[in-house]
Amino acid sequence: MRCVMAKPGLVHPKMLDMLGDFFDSSCTIQEYTETQDEWGEPIQTWVDKIGHVDIPCSIAPSGGQEVKKADMTYVVSTHYIKLKGYYPEITEVMRAVVAGRNYDILLAGHDSRAKTTRLTVEVVR
Repeated sequence: MRCVMAKPGLVHPKMLDMLGDFFDSSCTIQEYTETQDEWGEPIQTWVDKIGHVDIPCSIAPSGGQEVKKADMTYVVSTHYIKLKGYYPEITEVMRAVVAGRNYDILLAGHDSRAKTTRLTVEVVR
């Protein structure tokens, strides 16, 4: 009997449903908005995007790097967030919130069957 290995990263969406713990977190997508206070001064804030709250997800680190400047050093840490479902409205000007931590969205993509959404994100510090 011959064993054939699947290509890495190719998983049928129905297989994900069988893995109860695959989407072990939840994600909320937020949009940046500007409103005005009672004196007409601008207030800048993030608000939950309608229809994009508590989406089942999984999150994993993808790497990071240390950036050194003349007056400071900081760490850029990136992650992948896999969302259960197809969310074509998500763009790079939004952010994701998982377990109370904020992530800037760097790239949003989808699988070929439009069943999952993959976000490449950066930790907001």
